[in-house]
Amino acid sequence: MQNLGFFRELGSFASAYLIIMAVPGPNFAMVVQSSVHGSLRGALSTAAGLATGASLLAGLAFAGLLSVGRNDAWQGLAHAAFALTLVMIGIRALRRSMRGSATPLSPKENLSSEANLPSKASPPSKSSHTSRNFLTAFVTAVANPLTAVFFATSMLELGLTDLQTRPALMAMSVFVIALSWFGFVSLMFCFAPVQKAFRLLQRPLDAGLGAYLIFVGISHVAAPLIG
Repeated sequence: MQNLGFFRELGSFASAYLIIMAVPGPNFAMVVQSSVHGSLRGALSTAAGLATGASLLAGLAFAGLLSVGRNDAWQGLAHAAFALTLVMIGIRALRRSMRGSATPLSPKENLSSEANLPSKASPPSKSSHTSRNFLTAFVTAVANPLTAVFFATSMLELGLTDLQTRPALMAMSVFVIALSWFGFVSLMFCFAPVQKAFRLLQRPLDAGLGAYLIFVGISHVAAPLIG
C-alpha cells in the first residue's frame, strides 16, 4: 500500500510537471533552436543540460522546504504560491499566443552565438558545441524562478507526503521526466513536417495550455472558499 501511494503521488507530480514543460517557454525554445539550427547531438546535449539543471533545482527546493518544517502557515503560503505560479505561466502563454510565435524556426532568426563568429574564424569543434549547449541549458534551468517555486510548493500543494522525505529520488524523477520530454522534442523537431505543424499550432497550443493553467490556478484558490 505504501508503494501504491508513492506511485500515485509521483504520477500526480509528473502530470503537473509535464503540463508546465509543455507550455513553450525558454527551455522549450532552446531545444527547438538547437534541433532546427544545429544538430541532433547538440539538441540532445541541450535536453540533458535542462534535465540536469531542473533535477538539481528540484532537489534543492525539496530539501530546503524540508529543512524549515511543515506547518499550517507554510501550507497556506504554498497553496497561494502554487496557484499564482500556474496563473503566471498561463498568462505568459496567453500573451505569447496573442503576439505570435515566440520560438524562432527560420534560419534568419537563429540566435545562436555561432552566427556572430567572424567569417575567417575556424569553426568550433563538435565537442565544444556540445559542452556549450549543455552548460547554457543547465544554467537556464537552474535560474528559472517559476520552476523553483513550482517544485517548492508542489510538494505541499499536491499532498506529496511520501515524496517529501525523498528529495534525491524526486530529483532523479525530475531528471527522467525532463530528459524524456525534451529529448522527445529534440528528436521530433529534426523533421520538417513537425516544424511546419508547430508553426501552425503554436498559437492555439499556447492559448489552450495557458487558459487551462489559469483555470487550474484559480480553481486551487477558489476551492477552499467554495468548500
